[in-house]
Amino acid sequence: MDTNFSIMKQQLFFLGFLILISACSKNRFNDRPDNFADDFESYASQEELMPNDNSLWSFYQLTYDSNSVVLDSNQSHSGKYSIRCFGVNTEDGIVSKASICKNKMAFQEGTVFVMDAWYYLEGNQNLEWLFIFDLEENTQIGAGPGMRLVLVENQLRVEHKYLNPDILQPETTAIDFPRNQWVNVCFEVKLSQRKKGYVKVWQNDQLIIEQDEWQTLPKDILYFQQGTKGIYTNIEFGVTAAAQDNNAVLFVDDIQVFIKE
Repeated sequence: MDTNFSIMKQQLFFLGFLILISACSKNRFNDRPDNFADDFESYASQEELMPNDNSLWSFYQLTYDSNSVVLDSNQSHSGKYSIRCFGVNTEDGIVSKASICKNKMAFQEGTVFVMDAWYYLEGNQNLEWLFIFDLEENTQIGAGPGMRLVLVENQLRVEHKYLNPDILQPETTAIDFPRNQWVNVCFEVKLSQRKKGYVKVWQNDQLIIEQDEWQTLPKDILYFQQGTKGIYTNIEFGVTAAAQDNNAVLFVDDIQVFIKE
């Protein structure tokens, strides 16, 4: 009995410590940016996308040797350049990624996050569970929690990297994601750790997803052994996780992320 009580005290102390650290962590993010935009027109070379001061992009995620993310002039929504993301199909339990990421940002609870970008998905092959955008938080253990845009049965939906069901388009109005043409996607999220947030997705100016009274941030205690900051810090564009059955070629252009006033 005494041993069980001692263990319980230790667990409660640890949980309280995580909550305290989480609250302090949120305050440390106030000087981080909450907006970013890129039309990929200002670069003289691929290397310029990632300066050492993290003022632009932070890193690529390329999980297979044949995957790539490159500046490309064959397809662009505006100007001359876009980025071309090529990802082989996921296999052998290794997620295939070909994406470009920016970290050390701060999208905080109570604000409205907006992502607006143009996508060009090449080909007509089956690309089930192709992820094209991630909004995430860094964590110490495992993949960071967040929200993602994914194609299932060639239709956009919102998927969560924490315990929350996917948000699908209504069956009566669901539309496919166009192939071999530029498509505008706008993703708007009211950030809340309780069911006081909302999610909206537009495809070519048509509202295709709308979900109110929704938890859009992970709780401060995500898992028993791990706390979160309750702030999204990372954005990821491109083939953020490839489909299981076919290779994917995805162009991205005219990216914007910002907090809506």
